[in-house]
Amino acid sequence: MGYTQAEFFTMFIALFIVLTVGVILKFVLGKQSLAVRQIPLHVIGASLLILEVIKQSYHIYMRNWHPWLLPLHFCSFFLVWYGVALFTRGKIRQLMYFCSLTGGFMVSVLLFAAPRLILHDAAHSVWDSFDHFHTFFYHMGMVAYWIYMLLLNIYQPDRQHIKKCTVLYTCFYFVVIAGAFTFHTNYTDVLYSSLAALDHFRLKAGQFAYDILLLGFGIGSIAGVSYLTYFVTSKLYQRYLNKFNKSALAEQN
Repeated sequence: MGYTQAEFFTMFIALFIVLTVGVILKFVLGKQSLAVRQIPLHVIGASLLILEVIKQSYHIYMRNWHPWLLPLHFCSFFLVWYGVALFTRGKIRQLMYFCSLTGGFMVSVLLFAAPRLILHDAAHSVWDSFDHFHTFFYHMGMVAYWIYMLLLNIYQPDRQHIKKCTVLYTCFYFVVIAGAFTFHTNYTDVLYSSLAALDHFRLKAGQFAYDILLLGFGIGSIAGVSYLTYFVTSKLYQRYLNKFNKSALAEQN
């Protein structure tokens, strides 16, 4: 799935802006206290939560709301991580950061490898409708969140986060599965697959086998990327790119 010229221009200009703002934030806030360095994440998190409320309200007002708009997609998980991070401190907030970092990296790879898989045609015409605007800025906000988290040296690695993050994502997967069958809506490809080969497997093996395969793949992916995220942040990132501040968590407690 390639890019149209408009998509290529929009996606990479947006990424350039995200990275440029991130570098500026690092120079301006890099030596400030942890509480100050976290402000950009709080702004992004609060903005995306507010934008989601506006989206739901807008469609209710326009009388075209439908179950597909419920936040039961994979990218909707981040509303939970951002919301909890806003209103907690210390170890819980750090766990939410890890969930945002792990999932955010996965989404970012897919977003720039195959933008239409996630954005559909939103990147092609960002300003054509409110839905396009929301879809594009929501996902670019997710990209900015984890990039700024690393640039500002906010996340502090904890090996326990691998297991806890995997459990949290798994719990959300079960909520999504329940929602898909309750509302008869294909959240996160639960009812059928957008990939022909996988949907052929569903038709041959049955719905239950398909959903077990999908669940296993999702849990395995999250667990694998969580381990990779921990390894990179604890063994490479903190050692070579940033000075590890062991008192950072204490500042939040």
